[in-house]
Amino acid sequence: MLLRHRSRFARILLVVLFCLGCAAEGSAQTARTQGWTLGLDSGATTVSFGSDPGDGAVLVGVRMGHGLNRIVAPYLGMGYGTIDSHGIEAFDKVKFGHIDLGARLHLAADRRRWIPYGDLALTFWLVTDVLENGEWTSTDFTSRPALSVGGGLAVYLSEAWALDVNIKAGKGRFQNVPVDSIPKGGKRGHPGTLLELDAASVRLGVGVSWWW
Repeated sequence: MLLRHRSRFARILLVVLFCLGCAAEGSAQTARTQGWTLGLDSGATTVSFGSDPGDGAVLVGVRMGHGLNRIVAPYLGMGYGTIDSHGIEAFDKVKFGHIDLGARLHLAADRRRWIPYGDLALTFWLVTDVLENGEWTSTDFTSRPALSVGGGLAVYLSEAWALDVNIKAGKGRFQNVPVDSIPKGGKRGHPGTLLELDAASVRLGVGVSWWW
């Protein structure tokens, strides 16, 4: 299963790189990496719980940041998807969110259409709902702070607009994960057993960035 999702990631990445190469043909482009930026993307993610391989899912995300100079751009980002639950036997699926407080480090130049960057973030994972025995139930548990590391490539179509492809991976740990019985609509005070659980996430995103 894990090899199938890696193969899917690889195919997506090859198509994206081909499209970016076509878009990047032509002369050098003045590119902004300072000021405010808004990013929107969609892609794929795998999340594994414990030692079990995770299942893939579609992930959508948004990012808001500010370039302090041509290189450093702190940001706040969020991504969301529905993941098949392996490693938490009580649940079939979980609605899974990524919250990143991080910074992109651009290898910027005055006139360059291709801008590669590194990405370092403090990540929190959030589970808001679980599918158990065919029924969705509200819950609320978050991970301890995790470190996510990645990178990407921005290909500028104009000074302010860029196509963006990125990949990011991280490992962390959930605490107080509720299992066994969760009351319908209950968020806290449920009678289920609480446990700690290691988790890992890999994300591939494709989208656009706008600078102003």
